[in-house]
Amino acid sequence: MDDDLQKSYDIVAGYYAAEFQAELEHKPFDRKMLDWLIEKVADGAIICDMGCGPGQIARYLRDRRAETCGIDLSNGMVRQASRLNPDIIFDQGDMRALTRVAENSFGGIAAFYSIIHIQRSSLVNVFREFHRVLKPAGVLLLTFHIGKEQVHRDEWWGKKVSINFLFFETAEIKRCLLEGGFQLSEVIERDPYPEVEYQSRRAYIFATKT
Repeated sequence: MDDDLQKSYDIVAGYYAAEFQAELEHKPFDRKMLDWLIEKVADGAIICDMGCGPGQIARYLRDRRAETCGIDLSNGMVRQASRLNPDIIFDQGDMRALTRVAENSFGGIAAFYSIIHIQRSSLVNVFREFHRVLKPAGVLLLTFHIGKEQVHRDEWWGKKVSINFLFFETAEIKRCLLEGGFQLSEVIERDPYPEVEYQSRRAYIFATKT
């Protein structure tokens, strides 16, 4: 990740929040996976919405009485998340180096499409950082677009940006998670919802800190 990515999300944060803050209303499978994450995480332990954007995942978790917080690279996104969810704490941070997060801080991490800007060479290091900030037996729910392509955007909502979106094969993410210290629990794939989201096949992986 670089300055272009952070600046790009800062520029479009308001537009992004308006479009995606209610997206879970149209995604029953995603809601089911988040409910399962809540069941897996020890009562009272914090679940971090990693790469939180406008905080829609954290909002869903909190509305189901889970303790939650959010972290995003973009200060603009953090401001949007805080505006929309004043009862939840959001902070700026880079998932490659969560310098303001202590070891064993979270009972769970919900990383919904938060690795889509991570270069393959950095994946294992990111997962090691997730592993570090999770409590023993903490649970990671990781989602991503399945594939091998990279999509670039230089315009979004009429604004000039520079963003690369990366797709990953499920097998490669499984290998990286294992190398990052995780034990795999469940690996699930689904087809996209028509007319609701980008038309890519999706993967959901539950992994536990060993």
